[in-house]
Amino acid sequence: MSLPNGAAQPAPAITVTIYTTGPACMACRQTKRHLEKHGIQYTEILLDEYSRDAAVFLGLSTAPVVCVTTPNGDRYWDGYRPDRIDEIALETK
Repeated sequence: MSLPNGAAQPAPAITVTIYTTGPACMACRQTKRHLEKHGIQYTEILLDEYSRDAAVFLGLSTAPVVCVTTPNGDRYWDGYRPDRIDEIALETK
């Protein structure tokens, strides 16, 4: 989509945070790889007691815990979810 002056409209800003259990977590590695494939930047944080309690409060129990903030709202999920990552990639184009 173009703006009236012909400039391209910037892609929506998103923030992605991945809470992982470390390099041994296969689902965490797959999630990061899929985000990178789409050029989506993320911040990785190791799960600690506080973030684990917050995840449980949200009903999430499997690593990684992915938190995404977009102009359309916040989303959270756990585990490797390529379908969710693909949705986000479409929103940023």
